Amino acid sequence: MNAMDYLEIKREESLLSIDACNAIRKGIHPRQEILTLIQEVSAGTLCEVYVPHRTGPLISALEGLGLNVAIAEVSHGVWRLRMMKM
Repeated sequence: MNAMDYLEIKREESLLSIDACNAIRKGIHPRQEILTLIQEVSAGTLCEVYVPHRTGPLISALEGLGLNVAIAEVSHGVWRLRMMKM
């Protein structure tokens, strides 16, 4: 199995939601897979990534793509990284 198999991905018309909590808790670090998924969506797509902790390397990588990342702890142990693909 690769890291992509551990991600919960939901795609709708203008929303991409990626839940990486279980993958990260299992010791899998799907940063590249997340970046690839976000790069593949069209402009105007709202992207949300859920992680079990505030992950600096992933946030930095997303900002490196030119994205403005809004970070919020949505429940105990679940952080949401939200950005609009421009």
